[in-house]
Amino acid sequence: MTNYAAYIDPDTALPRVGHLDLESGNLQPLSFLSGTPVQDLYQVIEAGTRNINAAGSLIPASSVKKLPPISGRDVLAVGKNYMEHAREFNNSGYDSSDKVDRPSHPVIFTKRATSIIADGEDIYPHAGFTESLDYEGEIGVIVGKAGFRISEQDAWEHVWGYTIVNDVTARERQRDHKQFYIGKSADTFCPMVRSAFCSVAQSLALHLPRPGPDCSPQGRPALHAPRPDARQRGGTTGRDD
Repeated sequence: MTNYAAYIDPDTALPRVGHLDLESGNLQPLSFLSGTPVQDLYQVIEAGTRNINAAGSLIPASSVKKLPPISGRDVLAVGKNYMEHAREFNNSGYDSSDKVDRPSHPVIFTKRATSIIADGEDIYPHAGFTESLDYEGEIGVIVGKAGFRISEQDAWEHVWGYTIVNDVTARERQRDHKQFYIGKSADTFCPMVRSAFCSVAQSLALHLPRPGPDCSPQGRPALHAPRPDARQRGGTTGRDD
């Protein structure tokens, strides 16, 4: 089981986590070995897959209310680390950071936890707060192991898995406040896709099926196309490391 989705249990009306089969569109509810239902992804990460079982009948994912795969904590983000977008942003008139294509230091910001919503929920346009609403498809890296001064060679040991995030931004607020937090943290500004993917390393260590290419850290393309035409294409090999 490598593809986790959060939803509202139709019987208890409480949050629950299940394994989402992308081909069939069915959810397999999950419980701890004790029989207690798993309620969020933090419990999955802490307990480990070996301490979680399938429990109960399959549920059509379309029949339950979707929740974000992970929520409740601020999103720590890195800006201007994809060179094509960095050049685009630098020429947009909204960049108030280094005002160069390649920043001199990593651009770190956060998105408030209250901005997180589930896939398919409406994004509130915040008229009067912004007239320059923008969006970006992002890879969300889920950290599952704490650390301090982690070396580059050990970094992947701390990655639990991935999800996909829509980084919605009020561009003029980002520009006028000279930093990213205000422009990126309004309510509904952080939609997440339906599920979180377990990392390749964790899957192999637990003798689980190897995840597909969407979960691989090895330079796979990341495509965000809210319309039939792709707006931008990039991959992890296009990062400014």
